[in-house]
Amino acid sequence: MSALGLPQSRETCGQRNGGCYQKFAKGYVYWSPASGARAVRPGNYAKWVSVGGLAGALGYPTSSETCNQPAWGCIQRFQGGTIYWSARSGTWATKGGIGARYAAAGSTHSGLGYPTANEKCVTGQCIQSFQSGYIGWSKTGGTRIYSMTECAKLNNGRSRYPTYGANRVLLTFTQGYRQSHATNVYCVRVAGLYVADWRTDGYVGASGFKAPGVPSGPTRYLYSPTGSYSVTEAFGLGNPGTALPYRTLNPRSRWGGNPWTATYNKYFESSSWVGWDENMWYFATRATHDYRQGVVVNYNRPNIVQDAGFAIFLHMNKVPTAGCISLDDWAVVDYIRKSRPGDRIIMGTYSALFR
Repeated sequence: MSALGLPQSRETCGQRNGGCYQKFAKGYVYWSPASGARAVRPGNYAKWVSVGGLAGALGYPTSSETCNQPAWGCIQRFQGGTIYWSARSGTWATKGGIGARYAAAGSTHSGLGYPTANEKCVTGQCIQSFQSGYIGWSKTGGTRIYSMTECAKLNNGRSRYPTYGANRVLLTFTQGYRQSHATNVYCVRVAGLYVADWRTDGYVGASGFKAPGVPSGPTRYLYSPTGSYSVTEAFGLGNPGTALPYRTLNPRSRWGGNPWTATYNKYFESSSWVGWDENMWYFATRATHDYRQGVVVNYNRPNIVQDAGFAIFLHMNKVPTAGCISLDDWAVVDYIRKSRPGDRIIMGTYSALFR
């Protein structure tokens, strides 16, 4: 007796492209002039049918199932793609541009491992998850491999803070309190899933993060706040090209730092530099060029609590700050160029941000 068992039906022809099939106790055999006769076992058959079967993108099988893959997995090739299985990942199909990129990377022998879901497509974008990363596709950008990062926690419910549907989210976190050296992961949403556009280091307040719900306080204490904050505007010495409202600084540019005044935690212009107000022009034009390009993080805004903290920015000059996020120049410029109103920055210690 064959591995498929006894036939359970007669051969049925008249299928797509002149093909035929026959059902057996432990699977099916499909034949077409272009593909030849190949068996499809129950697990692969169920997945194949779920993505359209003969009417779908995969078409007819072109190989038998082969089970000599890493982690004792199996693959079966079809005219338009491949079905993969492993005990840890389950059974999933790859196809099209994403399938081609996966194959070119080494498929199951690559660092991506096995697929863990079918391809998902939304308005000109597609993405597929793998054990150790993602492959995305877009009409304008082609295919790209994304590594597995903390962005995945925005997809799987392990983020303690919401994204509010933002298309881009910067995650900024330290490994503990009273630490200022931070990891920054810039997450972009592709077909509904967040993946990492880039990852780099940087700094937050020299005293580290305050605990969730605790105000960062005056900048002289050098603390950064914890939370999820929107981004609404950028500033600097010249617009690098952004969809955010952009403010070009001038010698009168100030940011209010004196509590119980009308300008507290707001931009204003003045010829003087009073008390704890920040002279934005000075910080933009001094040798370290902190504010040559920057973004306003909407902490303690628009509903301002007096003396809770002010002037929380994403800016240049990558050193410990008075409460802001500082990155390399290239990262700040790239962030500004790609940002849109409603994007968010989620910041805090690792344990405060993720479950």
